[in-house]
Amino acid sequence: MSENENTQVFKMQFIDKFIVSLIFISSFLSIILTFVTVNAKYKNLYQKQLEQFSKISYNDTYRYLIDNDVITFYIENKVAAEYKCTDDCKVTDFPSNQFIIDSDDIIPIVDGDHVVLYNIKKDENSTYLDEVPKTSINNKYGVIKQNNKYGVINKQGKIVLGCNFDDVDINTTHIVALNSNVLNVFSNSVVLLFSKEIGITGDITISEKNNYLYINILGPSTTTLIYDTTTNTLVS
Repeated sequence: MSENENTQVFKMQFIDKFIVSLIFISSFLSIILTFVTVNAKYKNLYQKQLEQFSKISYNDTYRYLIDNDVITFYIENKVAAEYKCTDDCKVTDFPSNQFIIDSDDIIPIVDGDHVVLYNIKKDENSTYLDEVPKTSINNKYGVIKQNNKYGVINKQGKIVLGCNFDDVDINTTHIVALNSNVLNVFSNSVVLLFSKEIGITGDITISEKNNYLYINILGPSTTTLIYDTTTNTLVS
């Protein structure tokens, strides 16, 4: 074979290899483009799906949809739990006086004339209240009401003082609860420090100064009791 013929064969082989390479590169780019396009469409659909879910105030874990008296809770786009309403219901929108529970798994739901502290992970442990928990001066605790009696709940959604009292007030160091003329004073860690029948009842407010707790009982007239926090006794 002459040198000229060898050159021609080499050129043809090079062209063939070049064409094959172009075909391979084109196919590869086509696959990448298809993957990117499909991925972009999926992300767009995923984002649109998330946008139809309602957000829950102070909750970064769950979103929800309400349909046919069922509240469906989602993590991302996956169903986490379903709550079946007994009446017109909604997830609370946290008014300014509502106590905020730190646990994302406990969600206050207004269901008819009561409030459910719905535990997504432990549905059987859901708590029924007369109204949403109310804030107190002490950020650790909120005041709850159940069957027209008052109690105390903590930031984890645990009831630390059952709803057995006519009224409850909380400051940064004490919890004072009154029921059936019996005054109860608890520490900040909900340990009973003092309990005594006082013969009066009513709504209570408390304030503290110089190791004295001033307990105002608002009945037909206002009665103020002074509690010594160092000796855990009433001084007047």
